[in-house]
Amino acid sequence: MVNVISVETAAEIIAEKLPGWGTETLSLPTLGGGILAEPIRTDRPYPPVERVMMDGIALAWDTYQSGQRVFPVLGTVAPGEPPPSLTDTRCCFEVMTGAALPLGCELVIPYENLEIKNATAHVIRPEPWQPYQFVHRCGSDAPAGKIILSAGAKLNSPVWGILASLGQIRVAVKRRPRTQIIATGNELVPPEEQAPQAYQLRLSNPYALAAALQRQGYNRVSITHLRDEPRALADHYRQASKDYDLLIYCGGVSKGKFDYLPQMWREQGVQQYIHEVAQRPGKPFWFGIDHQHQTAVFGLPGNPLSSLICLHRYLLDGPTFYARLASPFRFDQPLTYFLPVKLEVTTAAELIVHPRPPQNSGDFLALAETDGFVELPAEKSYFEAGECYRYFPWS
Repeated sequence: MVNVISVETAAEIIAEKLPGWGTETLSLPTLGGGILAEPIRTDRPYPPVERVMMDGIALAWDTYQSGQRVFPVLGTVAPGEPPPSLTDTRCCFEVMTGAALPLGCELVIPYENLEIKNATAHVIRPEPWQPYQFVHRCGSDAPAGKIILSAGAKLNSPVWGILASLGQIRVAVKRRPRTQIIATGNELVPPEEQAPQAYQLRLSNPYALAAALQRQGYNRVSITHLRDEPRALADHYRQASKDYDLLIYCGGVSKGKFDYLPQMWREQGVQQYIHEVAQRPGKPFWFGIDHQHQTAVFGLPGNPLSSLICLHRYLLDGPTFYARLASPFRFDQPLTYFLPVKLEVTTAAELIVHPRPPQNSGDFLALAETDGFVELPAEKSYFEAGECYRYFPWS
């Protein structure tokens, strides 16, 4: 294990070496996913006006403090109307929730404390109100020019709503790479093949990987299949490295006689940074950069479980979760172990994971009963029930 590196080191290398692929513009109608490439500032104070928060009447605070409890109503102010001025401080306006507070008014009294008849409001239940108690003050959320969304913010549903409220109909986001997933292997046949031979496998890895990528906003993902033929692999790479920013290979990266990819990549000028990580599954994992074309190359092991785990651990970004083991687990080799698990969320807001170890890394069907995997550190061999480890969900 001379050249084998740790999982932590592999993750650090990828984070350091992975190229940036520039920015692109998303418009409001797309409502797509992405990561902001620049900060977003407020274009005006928020709220931009003194905003009424309760249906009722608006009046001058000093008049109410003087003891007056009956107020002639000058009119009604609805949301979307410019605020009128209170020209007579002995009077009031009826105001609706969301309306602009009339100029000259500092107090809103809710309807439930009033009786209104003959265009006159009577305060029947006076309370010790405070000025602006039911008013959303102008600029209280944010002043004009404040950074409200930092670069790096993810475009989730609240963010799109905020952008719309700020009038930001176009935003610069980090461009997701043009990606191709390449499955290699002479044993692979199309998934629509209805009668594969016993020695053949339907192409499946790329579809699982593409689904995971698309859920994270990778909107330009294609899939292809290549046979284990050195010339065909090299010819494809020379063109693909010009057309794509990210190439993800499945298979062909171990030490078998038909694992041509690492040598081919080196011959094509790809700088190798990782080949073999102290982990199971996925030890043969490979990573390099074609600096001439700024193309990142990931070589994932061909076993489906290995491919999915390496993709989620080293490329996809998401929030960090931790979960407790529901039962003990043993793994005696000095490797980081990625254990597939079934997730349980308790009423105490705890994430509990139930181990679902597959028979081997090619046991793809075993994943049907899993929600993700946990990362068990190489320094231990026995993991107690109740211990907490990092959890990676499949979605």
